[in-house]
Amino acid sequence: MILNENKCYVMQYEPVGKGCPSSLVGFFNCDSYEWSPYEMHPEALSIRKQYRLALSDLEIDLDLLDFDFYQLGSTYVSRNFLEVCDALKVKYRAVPLEISLRGRVAAGDYFIFLPGESLSALDTSLSVYEVAKDLETGAVIQSPLYPGAVSISKIDLFVMADSVDSDVFRCQETLQLLCSERFKHAASLLKGISFLPVDENYRYDPWTEFDDL
Repeated sequence: MILNENKCYVMQYEPVGKGCPSSLVGFFNCDSYEWSPYEMHPEALSIRKQYRLALSDLEIDLDLLDFDFYQLGSTYVSRNFLEVCDALKVKYRAVPLEISLRGRVAAGDYFIFLPGESLSALDTSLSVYEVAKDLETGAVIQSPLYPGAVSISKIDLFVMADSVDSDVFRCQETLQLLCSERFKHAASLLKGISFLPVDENYRYDPWTEFDDL
């Protein structure tokens, strides 16, 4: 198989079957994480807490739970997912996560996944996009997360920058978790994950869902 080294995909959660439920609703034993939502340097974190998620959805069959990738807000992954990452030397931080229901703990090892790289992936000279602007002054809004970057409000054509050389990373422009075609191929047997190509059909417009309100 010939792989396109510059082709990337958005990793998305795909709930299929009882092993990959539509959502993992429950209660954490901690009020907050020991890191920011889009942590840039997870390798430098000093993590002291043990994280536990007690599921509240009684429709979930704990014995059948076997997802490898889950992402609704936070990203949870299995050891199988981490083994693919390790094989490709992906940079990441995995925080152990205990998942339970009615006092029973799920079999298998699960983790909160923190990508080790946050990259500016948009080729600004070839892509078609709009920067976010202040509605009153018209001034370009700077990114609150990445120093020196601007906030992007919409992308109609995403051309990947040639400088991107990572198998898994957080895209600074969209905040989505992206992967290479090489990772997609290696992760083909993982459960609960789908891959949206970042190609001519890809669009980024986070405000679309509010248009009809």
